[in-house]
Amino acid sequence: MFSRFFSLRYISVIAVISLFAGSVLMFLSGAIFTINAYLIFFFGRSVAILPGHLSEETAASVVLIQAVDAFLFALVLLIFSFGIYALFIHNGKTSTTDLPHWLHIGNISELKTLLVQVIIVILAVNLLEHVIVVGSEALKWETLIIPASMVGLALALKLMHTGKEA
Repeated sequence: MFSRFFSLRYISVIAVISLFAGSVLMFLSGAIFTINAYLIFFFGRSVAILPGHLSEETAASVVLIQAVDAFLFALVLLIFSFGIYALFIHNGKTSTTDLPHWLHIGNISELKTLLVQVIIVILAVNLLEHVIVVGSEALKWETLIIPASMVGLALALKLMHTGKEA
């Protein structure tokens, strides 16, 4: 009975494949953003709709920031895909010692921690993009929601790990 239930863990292959496909999509998106930044910088053409007050160099920088955001999210999806595979599907017959340290996922808590850390970085990248696009003179107090969210997430992350270091 338990072996039948335990074999249901293979349903998580849906998540592994979906996350990997999402990662490939985000890598392609980042590549398109990078190509668009080159088009803006060298030819003054853009596929993206950006405010007219930005210079070509600044507009290219904004699009490159968007590329960094896409690549970062793609890497997280890839790590999550591997982490779910390692935690739920991998049978331990093959060695994972050749993997980099950051790919050694021991439990689901490490995946959650990674997710919170990346959300904080993505919020920082989005804040930077917003400040560049809007301009520091036109910022409103509502913009403080993003850094406040970052601080709240960082505090939650600290609380999650309080007492675990020994």
